[in-house]
Amino acid sequence: MSIKLPARANKSQWLKIGFCILGVLMIAGAVTYEVLTRQASTVSTVSAMSTTADIAKDRRSLGRLDGLNWVNEVNAKFADKDFLFVMLPGNDDLTQKMEQTVSSSTEKMAQDGVSVSVYSLDTTDPELTLTAKRLSITDLPTVLLFSSKGRGAIISGDITEKKILEAYFTLQQICIPSNSGCCPK
Repeated sequence: MSIKLPARANKSQWLKIGFCILGVLMIAGAVTYEVLTRQASTVSTVSAMSTTADIAKDRRSLGRLDGLNWVNEVNAKFADKDFLFVMLPGNDDLTQKMEQTVSSSTEKMAQDGVSVSVYSLDTTDPELTLTAKRLSITDLPTVLLFSSKGRGAIISGDITEKKILEAYFTLQQICIPSNSGCCPK
């Protein structure tokens, strides 16, 4: 069976076909743009950092921390952990609240079988100021989060368990239902 096309299609038929094709291309472009920007906005919430096994070698983000003693200590002690918190303390009240929040978060993560460690810099440690300066952190206390999957995040200001767990899920690339449509239905 063969399809016979008219010998000459008139101008209005070609215009209709052209507009139809243009419409399909515009819809495909809009969908592609939406998917790419949604993925980019999700990823941009987390800084690309390196693994807990060797956080100082990522030149793009944490290379600025080369030569700091705490980085070398973390590399040596926590190489076998799934997740690492590094606490940068601020004033006493906020630091105490941060420590309690990190503690409750790590307990929840450990209940899920995640190997978690916490490392804290001392308020008198000169590397605290140097670390904050190199990472452009102006609001202390702050928590640095490192995943063994090669990602990291910085949480400053109001440090809540919700923010920590959201960062954890994002760093581990665990699906969060109703968040950016990442989960299959």
